[in-house]
This record gives sequence, C-alpha cells and structure tokens, in this order.
Amino acid sequence: MRDQLSLRLEPELATLPNLPEGLRPMRPKPASEPFDSAAHVFEPWWGGLRALAYVGPADAAGDGDVRVVDEAGRDVGARLPELAGMAVRIAARSAVLDGELVAVDEAGLADNAELERRIAGEPGRAVAFLAFDLLHLDGRSLLTQPLHRRREQLKRILHPGDEVVAVPAIAAEGRALHAAAAAQGIAGILARQRTSPYLPG
Repeated sequence: MRDQLSLRLEPELATLPNLPEGLRPMRPKPASEPFDSAAHVFEPWWGGLRALAYVGPADAAGDGDVRVVDEAGRDVGARLPELAGMAVRIAARSAVLDGELVAVDEAGLADNAELERRIAGEPGRAVAFLAFDLLHLDGRSLLTQPLHRRREQLKRILHPGDEVVAVPAIAAEGRALHAAAAAQGIAGILARQRTSPYLPG
C-alpha cells in the first residue's frame, strides 16, 4: 500500500521560467512642484536613458544572458559589455528590472552625451543600470503587486555592484529629497504611490 501511494515530487529542471515580451516602462507625469505625502515613496532620478533589463532565463540563479531594452524597444545593451555579467548580481533564474542607464562624469553627475556615445559603440566610461522596480521574477508577473512589495523583492534579490544598483527610496519626504537632489545637480526625483500596481507605458 505504501508503494502504491508514493508520489514523485522532483521538480522538472528542464522547465525554465518564461520572460514576458513587449513590456514598456511606466511613464511618469510631471508635477508642478515638489510635495510631501505619506502615500508616496520618492526616488532620485539621474536623467539617464529609461530601460528594462531582462535577465535569464537560466537553469540556476546567477546564470543567464542579459538583454537591456530602451523605451523604443531597441536592444541598447548589446554594445555595453559591462552589463553582460549583471545576472550574477540577481538571485533569480529570470527577472525583468525597470530602471535607467547612466554614465557619470568626473563630478558624479549623469553625462547623457557620453551615454549616447557608448550606446553607439564608442569606447568610454562605464555605464551602470540603476534599478527602481522589479516587474517579473522566476516566471511570475509582479505587475499587479503594490509598489512597496515589488521594491522589497528587488532589494531581496539584487546584490549591488558597479554595473547595477537599486535606487534608494525615501518615504513621505519629497520636498527634502527634491532640495537635496537640486543641490547636488541631480536631474530630479520620482514620486510613486506605495500601493500602485505597475502600468506599462
């Protein structure tokens, strides 16, 4: 009887988590002035190139190819070899991250002219991917989850390095972050509702 009731529960290792196609970044709307809000988190925005990073799928976490796609659907990561190893920073078999590509100058500020030269295939300073959202993880869409849960999972799976970091978020104090960003020459800040789902485009 015991033999008849036994079940094989071994996972199918051949099955790889799927990655979605056709995603586009969620676009911000400009605000007339900075504001404080307990319903929002605020993040610095460096003014780089908005992009999605597709990692995997792979048989094991930390493996897999990396593809970086801009808002127009161009594969802009193909000429940025410093991003090719990003998978080792991601504790997942597959993931899609939303963020921006940034090349910085000697003062640590975004240099979009340098970024465009690098994307055009010219040599120059290293480009980094600054991640501020996690859209897909190990075959599961996270688009309907609230922002604060997506960010928690992003921090859990992302091990920062020179090529990729998670952008820090500050709760409630938008005016203070805006003032600090302006004083340091950072392009601006993003305000996002803590409970908002992700709406591509």
